[in-house]
Amino acid sequence: MRIKITFRLSGKKQVLPLNYQYPVSAWIYKVLARGDAELALMLHEEGYRLENGKTFKLFTFSQLHFPARTFNIIPGTDRMELWSRNAWIIIAFQLPKPAEKFVLGLFRDQQVELGDRVSMVNMEVETVEMLAEPDLTGQEVTIRSLSPVVLAENKPDTRHETYLSPLDPAYERLFFGNLLDKHRLFSNTPDQMEALWETGKLTFKCLTKQPRQKLQVIKAHTSEEVRVRGYLFEYALTAPAALIQTGLNSGFGSMNALGFGCGEVVGVHTPNLT
Repeated sequence: MRIKITFRLSGKKQVLPLNYQYPVSAWIYKVLARGDAELALMLHEEGYRLENGKTFKLFTFSQLHFPARTFNIIPGTDRMELWSRNAWIIIAFQLPKPAEKFVLGLFRDQQVELGDRVSMVNMEVETVEMLAEPDLTGQEVTIRSLSPVVLAENKPDTRHETYLSPLDPAYERLFFGNLLDKHRLFSNTPDQMEALWETGKLTFKCLTKQPRQKLQVIKAHTSEEVRVRGYLFEYALTAPAALIQTGLNSGFGSMNALGFGCGEVVGVHTPNLT
């Protein structure tokens, strides 16, 4: 399930933190809690759990989009000035079909305050639209990232995880390992997907020569501040439609519920069998 939310702003100058992902995530949890407090609490505190202990929140969202020439990044700061009258965002959820219309309705007519202790932006939800599912029958798709994709690895002799570029040789293995874990939560045929990986029939290829690196600060200006590095790029996937759909609905890579790994299909191709 993927929805597009359009916001209405006053058109007067406001100041938004560049690190707005955490406030957006908190707003989504707040909206969900109004309709289903147990669901919101479970997603926030734990998420869906695999037998190996890994947990996933199974939703993601894009960056905020503003019309051209209605914003300006303030030099030397982590802020942007806005004088836009509208904005939009895409939010994606991996949900059972019966729950989709219920969740869609929760976002209508909502007031939104996004920001931190330094500055805040006020918006109102103007429209909420469910997006059509892309045709994935070709099995080879091109995806454009709408928010940075994050993958990290514990490398030998390092104290902290290393954030990987999509050009890293280990990226494909980690990418599909993460995606297969998510798919296993709802799939009736997880072993079949694992077999496709083992036989080399799942492929990832970065199509952007120089992926754009983006450093995002979570809980900025607090004692819990964390810096996360992700990348914006286009990539080609060869995989069954169901596996690709899992990524579109729940996010590719990690930390999806904080606004990482949202993507859109920009091309579908028939596999070359010759």
